[in-house]
Amino acid sequence: MAKKPFLDSISRRTVLQGGVLAVPLALAMGAPPAHAASAAGASFVVDPRSRHQVMRGFGGMNHASWIPDLTPSQRDTVFDNGEDDLGFTILRIPVHEDRTKWNVGLETAQTAAAKGALVFASPWNPPADLVEEFVRDEVPTGSQYEAEAGTLSGAHVATAVSGYHGDGYAQFDTADGGSVQFPNFFIGSTGTKNLAFRYNASTTTHVDIHVAGQLAHAGVEFPATADGEWKWKSVQVPLTNGQWPVVVTTTGEGGPNLDVLMVAAYREPTGARRLRYDAYGAYAQHLEDFVQYMRDNGVELYGISVQNEPDYATEWTWWTNDEMLRFLRDFAGRISTRVIAPESFQYVKSVSDPILNDPAALANVDIVGAHLYGTKYEDFPYPLFEEKGAGKELWMTEVYHPNSSSSADLWPEALQVAEHVHHAIVDGGFQAYVWWYIRRFYGPLLEDGTISKRGYMLAHYSKFVRPGFVRVEAPAESQAGVLTSAYAGPSGELVLVVVNTGESSASLPVRVQGRRVAGIRSWLTDATRSMHQQPDAAGRGAAFTAVLEPQSVTTFVIS
Repeated sequence: MAKKPFLDSISRRTVLQGGVLAVPLALAMGAPPAHAASAAGASFVVDPRSRHQVMRGFGGMNHASWIPDLTPSQRDTVFDNGEDDLGFTILRIPVHEDRTKWNVGLETAQTAAAKGALVFASPWNPPADLVEEFVRDEVPTGSQYEAEAGTLSGAHVATAVSGYHGDGYAQFDTADGGSVQFPNFFIGSTGTKNLAFRYNASTTTHVDIHVAGQLAHAGVEFPATADGEWKWKSVQVPLTNGQWPVVVTTTGEGGPNLDVLMVAAYREPTGARRLRYDAYGAYAQHLEDFVQYMRDNGVELYGISVQNEPDYATEWTWWTNDEMLRFLRDFAGRISTRVIAPESFQYVKSVSDPILNDPAALANVDIVGAHLYGTKYEDFPYPLFEEKGAGKELWMTEVYHPNSSSSADLWPEALQVAEHVHHAIVDGGFQAYVWWYIRRFYGPLLEDGTISKRGYMLAHYSKFVRPGFVRVEAPAESQAGVLTSAYAGPSGELVLVVVNTGESSASLPVRVQGRRVAGIRSWLTDATRSMHQQPDAAGRGAAFTAVLEPQSVTTFVIS
């Protein structure tokens, strides 16, 4: 029996030079959604005339070299948009360093492309003959946490020593019992991690370092530095995945001025890998060959990345900012599809800022890609991209949230996925949101191929906010715990995704500026229901009232 179509769809072809995407899908509109009524004095105003970013879609990763490929029926569930489907419109695939393995996962890519999804690719390593080992510079890379943004006791924020990062550094006031607690850092995998402190000290001091409330290292020596000089001191700590606090305490000698904590997986200072400096042209050809291979096999890639997480590459290939700039300036122009960079692990702006500030490099970048592992919501906005990214796209190309340890059906934890998507789109301005493994016990599709609660959180966006829809102006949080985003489609339809994180129901009076609300349809997911279609309803004039269930997501389609 054929699946009942969720949305009307037409297939479309992606062309690199075609500019704005042709819109492949239009909402099938009928009568209106559940819990809708007239609201003459509506205070929540949606303005379809005030437009933000053009949406490219939602999707996930299929890495068939690491875990088994999606089955044919799972591909249909992921990329179709019937009642029991996810409606994903983006597929991410790897660029294997060994070209004899390029066919692994090809059928999934072909299926996704045939169903109208955008397909893009990311490499973890260049071919082995293009790579060399090197001893990494002592200056660490990784996720960055500012001391002045933490909790200080017996210490204060100072600015007297120049050359600090951020808004200042932490200076101890007491020789004994002072403490600096850095903002909690995020660890995505179990193992030994390197904690590197950028510091300045007029005399040599010894301090204790606590991690997750436990003494990790006692009496750590911070040698004196020259006037105005900042150095790095590293310690290693075994950790499991999660978010952890780091506290530095004085024990009688005072302590160093603390500027930044860098956290990354620890690797011995030998055996790190990088692309050989004489192999940049060959690597550009390797990426172009993959583009052509996929093209010859019926998949027109929407884009290809230079490197997956160049700043978190303990198990793959490192890139410095200068190396990335050189490749983008001098070699990326040889690639015949959109180029994506830099795909930083934690949206570290110091990795992407140099690209935006280099006109020659930026000219060869089409999509600024980022991962959001542990990135704080307040760090989602990117003013420099808004200033210098005209004509470029901004994509969130990988994440799992809030963890990779819980079942994807755990509720209300799964609700955090919808909250994360909301902030990525509304605060971050991202045009695409791409999950890590599509099928995993913590992913949108469970191992048996059924859609999880986390999957339904994504589906509340992916099934309705189709490629080419435009986010329009709406209050992001009109009342505490109620997060709202609005999108306009090409045929005049309006989509409203509302996340109620509160434990009580809420009433949301909605007024659509410059429009008459003819009808509303809605779909609800909460603790007991998943993508439940509610009774259709009608508005009155330009208004209706949305009644929101506790800890729920509701998508409203307004005609």
